[in-house]
Amino acid sequence: KNRTMAAVLFALARGIAAGISPISDCDETYNYWEPTHYLMYGSGFQTWEYSPLFAIRSYAYLLLHALFGYPVELLTHNKVLVFFAIRAALGLFCAFSEYTFYKAIQKSFKSQFVAQAYAFFSIFSTGLFISSSAFLPSALAMSLMLHAFAFWLKGQPTLSVPFVALSSLLAWPFSAALGVPIALAVMLRRSLLTLVGVALAALVFILLPMVALDAYYYGKPVIAPLNILLYNVFSSSTSSQLYGVEPWYFYLLNLLLNFNIVTPLALLSPFALLLPAVREHTARACALLSPLWIWLAIFTLQPHKEERFLFPIYPLLTLAAALTLDAIRAQLTRVSLLKKLAPVLTVLVFVVFALLSLSRTASLVAGFTAPLQVYAHVPSGPVSQRVCVGKEWYRFPSSFLLPHGTQLDFIRSEFRGQLPAHFNTTYGTTVAPPHFNDLNREQEDRYVDLSTCDFLVDLATDKATDLEPRYDLQPQWTRVFCTSFLDAAATPLPDRALFIPFRRSRVVTRDYCLLKREV
Repeated sequence: KNRTMAAVLFALARGIAAGISPISDCDETYNYWEPTHYLMYGSGFQTWEYSPLFAIRSYAYLLLHALFGYPVELLTHNKVLVFFAIRAALGLFCAFSEYTFYKAIQKSFKSQFVAQAYAFFSIFSTGLFISSSAFLPSALAMSLMLHAFAFWLKGQPTLSVPFVALSSLLAWPFSAALGVPIALAVMLRRSLLTLVGVALAALVFILLPMVALDAYYYGKPVIAPLNILLYNVFSSSTSSQLYGVEPWYFYLLNLLLNFNIVTPLALLSPFALLLPAVREHTARACALLSPLWIWLAIFTLQPHKEERFLFPIYPLLTLAAALTLDAIRAQLTRVSLLKKLAPVLTVLVFVVFALLSLSRTASLVAGFTAPLQVYAHVPSGPVSQRVCVGKEWYRFPSSFLLPHGTQLDFIRSEFRGQLPAHFNTTYGTTVAPPHFNDLNREQEDRYVDLSTCDFLVDLATDKATDLEPRYDLQPQWTRVFCTSFLDAAATPLPDRALFIPFRRSRVVTRDYCLLKREV
């Protein structure tokens, strides 16, 4: 009965996320949704990563997701439904992976409370609301690694290796770091030869098909996972730092926002697991949580930090918090004077966590889903149409939301980095297009003249410049559809971080608009 309820709640939570979660990372749009749109419909944006000159992204990863879109396209010929079908598939796979891990936790820990608390924290967490249906390699790595962790928990680390390989090769190469403790477990339980044998088999059945597919699309042999490692880790001339650096505490603040009290509970787990009441599973729990600490150590030390880099450890974070709460409860019940505090503490933690998480999630949905709504209002036209965007280029969700025959283009703004370019039907995917670089240098050929735009998407702010004027106030543009978008800079911290009903008057919003040129 508990398992059925958990399965339903996991699926329900991830299905809701697939339907209403905003796209929070432009990498998701331009590196994954756009090339997938090109594969399915013959148009879309191409980033420098997909140029055969650099080839650090795999088309195999895109095709895996497109497989869930093709049947919907054949049945409905509706790109918006295809978009949400792919998101739903990602969310439901995440739910299945979480349920698999939940069952393994149930079997592995004497206290059933650990599995229940893990499920509760996971279902309500804002972090997993964001990551579960994201079209990002780190999100798929998270789901795949849940299966690896589940087999490891059940005492079958050898069966974990193929999932580590899938996660590292097909999804995100850096997730291999999470598999280091599993590799050690295989060597201790079996042998180094067993580990090598299973790893080689995984390479043959996973990497070779990937190389074959990518060779077809790039026109040459390509090992995309190796290329991305070489670019991010071993290259002396290029660096991910070109895209920004953050202070060491960036991830701590991010985790507090998306997991609130689960974060300190998780960070306390090494100490809580030393309590006498839970000593019988201390060794097992510490081993299972070791990838969490390895990951945090590696990525905290990197200057370039992004929220999505933490996706693979989100389930371990909720498990660590569950283990801490279980340890504290168990210890309290051993002291007669404190025994009655255990259920009170449990209810308090659950209620506070759920309220803060729902408030944070509601704030994200209310404040940042405007781009999904606005682009969905672009009308179909009898001839080809051009929708333009300037400073809001990085919030474009996907060409899947644009009608057939409608193309997005960029106009000049204050941004001075390299923008994506349209896939060229002449070059296809096998010829390196001109004017791509891996140094984030601006390319002039990305812009079109404003006079050629039929529609324009823009955020109406008070900070107008020559290159970023208030287009909505200009006579040649009329509003087609506008909705509110959170102005984070002008809104007090508590009100932009959380949805607080009795303080909504303090929230500052701006109009996010679809504008049409007056003829």
